Amino acid sequence: TQCKKEPVCEAIIHVHKTLTGLDTADAVPNCYVTIGQDDSYAEFAKAEGYTDANGIFSHTFRYEALLDVVATYSNTYVNENNQEIYEHGTGANRIKLVPGEVAEIVVLIQ
Repeated sequence: TQCKKEPVCEAIIHVHKTLTGLDTADAVPNCYVTIGQDDSYAEFAKAEGYTDANGIFSHTFRYEALLDVVATYSNTYVNENNQEIYEHGTGANRIKLVPGEVAEIVVLIQ
């Protein structure tokens, strides 16, 4: 006999930059993402990590939930005028996880 696998909930977070509040689809790599980090969330409903080169963070959860997502970005670089530039921003959204489905959202960093 086979073991019945419990359906999982896949969360995919896309992090994009915005200047006006509109989605520019300008991906933010290496952005710190937290899901369900408030103290009211159970440990199995929490995740954290960094976006990949395409501005995507994903995680698999075991249970259905509605979770808060926060993305925080900071970067320092030297521009073409040899000036040090510090960029930073934060964005938030919510994601609804449904067993057996992929939930995908965009978080805009302003």
